[in-house]
Amino acid sequence: CGALPITVAPKTSCTLGVAFTPNATGAHPATLTLSDNAATSPQNVAFTSTGTITMTVTPTSFAFDSVKIGSTKTKTITVHNYQTNSVTLTLPPSFSGPNATDFSRTGGTCTSSLAAKTTCTLIVTYAPIALGAESASMTVTDSPDPLDSYAVAFTTGPTIPATVTPAATLAFGTLTAKVPTKTKDVTVTNLSGFSLSVSESNTSGPNASDFGVNGGTCGTMVSANSTCTIAVTFTPTGGGSPENASIAVSIGSDPDSPRNVSMTGTGPP
Repeated sequence: CGALPITVAPKTSCTLGVAFTPNATGAHPATLTLSDNAATSPQNVAFTSTGTITMTVTPTSFAFDSVKIGSTKTKTITVHNYQTNSVTLTLPPSFSGPNATDFSRTGGTCTSSLAAKTTCTLIVTYAPIALGAESASMTVTDSPDPLDSYAVAFTTGPTIPATVTPAATLAFGTLTAKVPTKTKDVTVTNLSGFSLSVSESNTSGPNASDFGVNGGTCGTMVSANSTCTIAVTFTPTGGGSPENASIAVSIGSDPDSPRNVSMTGTGPP
């Protein structure tokens, strides 16, 4: 028929091409209306078709747990091409959002071409450097695809900015008459690029009075990317009986704070 409006000669016909390009899944009903000089004008043609899934990226959101600064965690994202033709993936995928630089694509099976009716994977690594909870979004794009791009939202728990060692037990062993008291260190390591407050509470437990903080280098702050110590002294009064207590170390911006360190020791008989 060519461009409208047109003139159709008596006893002749022409055709109009109609294209369907869905921008969403599901049913897409429509009506084409043609006005003419016939008594039955206008002429209506009803259309129906269905938009189907062209590609999925799953999951569409994922929450990482709290991760220690300096460590990493990964998540596998699956890309599924439902089309009957191959598509071209834009790699690496793009990351955006408040903490985009802490997330990256570090592996997987996806290449620039994804064959029809197949899947591939993207391995996303979270490597925190900021304090607190983080978030970012990954966008996967392909062509040709009427739905264009697919997003995955990432969130995290609060980052873990420091370590306390020993993590379990500060063991003083068995003291002797020649060595009736002993001092050992609890070490706090700040893994972040920010200064953190640090403090220790009074010891607690069955023999708390025989364990006490006796100095160290921590003070009230531990500088960025550094360590400090809390000196704990064991002065047993229970003869040769095993003794135990615990000390709580509080660290600013640490979701695991306070860190409880158990202490054990045995005095001389």
